[in-house]
Amino acid sequence: MEQKDTRTIQAELARPFAPEDLEWRLQKAIESKLRGIAVPYVTNRAIQTRLDDVVGPDGWYNEYKPWHRSGQKEAQICGISIYFPEKGFITKWDGAEDSDIEPVKGGLSDSMKRAAVQWGIGGRVLYGMGVVWVNIEKQGRSWVIPKDQRAILDKAYTDTLNRLKLTPTPASGVQSTLTPKQAKDAPAPNPQPAPAPVQPMPKPQPEPDNKTGTYTVIVTRPQKFANGIHTTVMLRGWDQKQIATVAMGERPELVNGVQLTGVKLELQKQDTVVFYILRDYRIVMPQDQAA
Repeated sequence: MEQKDTRTIQAELARPFAPEDLEWRLQKAIESKLRGIAVPYVTNRAIQTRLDDVVGPDGWYNEYKPWHRSGQKEAQICGISIYFPEKGFITKWDGAEDSDIEPVKGGLSDSMKRAAVQWGIGGRVLYGMGVVWVNIEKQGRSWVIPKDQRAILDKAYTDTLNRLKLTPTPASGVQSTLTPKQAKDAPAPNPQPAPAPVQPMPKPQPEPDNKTGTYTVIVTRPQKFANGIHTTVMLRGWDQKQIATVAMGERPELVNGVQLTGVKLELQKQDTVVFYILRDYRIVMPQDQAA
């Protein structure tokens, strides 16, 4: 890959992303009006693609460090190192608290997004946007942005680009937000020890036919999140495939060996993490099994 000077690298890193490469989160909810303020973030897959395109897969690397603060929520710190000719690798750091679902993985993901902003990747344009209001809806104990608000959010972003007379780059593609690309680790003059690997949740299988499917609970565990205690549940389907789910709240009835029918699963994506929310189910009673 041809060498680029510092100004060229900075300019290419800062090019605005396509609307498809953004995810939106609810920053503030006004429950009485069913309205909220949404804020955009560039997905990690889009950030990695941008770095690969600008400096090459061997021209950058990242590393993580846990950050423990006494009496407060734990956090992760990410450093993104980029190679510059005649200067070597330069690293910029930023951090984020662990998230509510898959806490450590969420903290790692968010810390990389913030470190990318330090390099001017996407974030500076996003910070220049005005307040974006959307409709919201209740999901369990939380408030979320409905899917039908996506067009409003995309328009708010493209209007900002038009106002600034900026042209977005082509989208990285939806699939790139789910399947990470394999990139070579860049050689570092003094490489830091790699952090302990984070065990991902098993990849969810396609949602089966709820009318005929019966599931068996094989693992269940209450877990404390920032918004309360929820229950992680591993289900095994009649086809012997396992599905990782999260049930909102404490579910003492979901013990190992219990069979469920009428299961309703809702697919959720948090950057590179894909999982199901267990929305509804019916416990199969002994008389039902005998029948």
